[in-house]
Amino acid sequence: MSESLVEAPALLLRALSDDEVAELRSTVREVVSASASLEVARSLEVPADQPDYDVATWRTLANDIGLAGLGLPESVGGVGGLVELLAVSEELGRGLAAVPFLSSTVLAGQVLLRCGDAATEALTRVAVGEIVTVAVADAAGRPALDGVASVTSVEPDGSVRISGHAPFVTDGSSAVLLVVPVSGADGVDLVLVDLTGAGVVRRAMTVLDFTRPQADIVLDGAVGRPLTMGGAGGAPLREGLDVALLALAAEQLGGMQEAFDRTLDYVKVRRQFNREIGSFQAVKHRIADALSLVEQSRSAVDRATWDDVDAAALADAAAVASAWCSQSFLDVVAEMVQLHGGIGFTWEHDAHLFFRRARADAVQWGDATYHRERLATLRGW
Repeated sequence: MSESLVEAPALLLRALSDDEVAELRSTVREVVSASASLEVARSLEVPADQPDYDVATWRTLANDIGLAGLGLPESVGGVGGLVELLAVSEELGRGLAAVPFLSSTVLAGQVLLRCGDAATEALTRVAVGEIVTVAVADAAGRPALDGVASVTSVEPDGSVRISGHAPFVTDGSSAVLLVVPVSGADGVDLVLVDLTGAGVVRRAMTVLDFTRPQADIVLDGAVGRPLTMGGAGGAPLREGLDVALLALAAEQLGGMQEAFDRTLDYVKVRRQFNREIGSFQAVKHRIADALSLVEQSRSAVDRATWDDVDAAALADAAAVASAWCSQSFLDVVAEMVQLHGGIGFTWEHDAHLFFRRARADAVQWGDATYHRERLATLRGW
């Protein structure tokens, strides 16, 4: 008998050894490198009659390697746990990969994982690489934990019709299914909506980071299938979002590590006054400060994997990592631009792609201030 999703652990801490995780990292890095991910990022700037993500790379990662099911139960074809999710997220962040791993595998996968047997079919679709996302942002871009829609009617077959507005839906234009938090008398419940059905209007939004497309979705009597009842959707939404926030922080870590490495290489060869600028004491201090931000961010992300994965530990770790990594990524990329001199400000240089990702990530599902306030509340300060 297959493992019941109700009885399955919400998320394993890890499933692979250190050597296997290192091999997984290497494989993902090779795939992203071979995909010319930064060139893909540039190509996504101009809207075209094609998907707004890197289809070929996602097919390789999701289907050939099987990463679409990372962190999901074996019963739906999944494998791995939090350690593996964060390792892959970091490598994707290094290359600014334009794939729906964060929105579908991590966010939607982790929310659905906590919804019991009602989510089995949707989880199976996530695990094979279909794009499923979650309407988790409010009009200010912060987590919409109180819901973004409401139930307008209940159909005889048990389905419901819902209406509402879901802004800033990550990968919303390419997704086939949307998990919608709905508010009711009992609290928040989750409803699964087919985005190809009636009552759904999607509009691609203009975004700063071309590799992280977002959509504005209006639901007007859209038919959905309840995933939870009686106000039981709040916990799956919060806990799934916390895992996604940790994965986002790992992406930010990967991005700042790559930005730092590129900057360090450049100051070793850029010359002024007949010597490499990396030999100037002022530049050395700036490089050292940037490295300190990278290493402290790594500690914030790794901290989440030190103990058992429970709701309280996830919430605390997500708040710390989100608050720290968002600002650190911005600071490291700012140094990248500055230390590259005039070329760092040009449209042709890759620095602006990292700058765009850092700016976009800094407000994804809440900015640093939001997460500092949340951390204070969690710890009773």
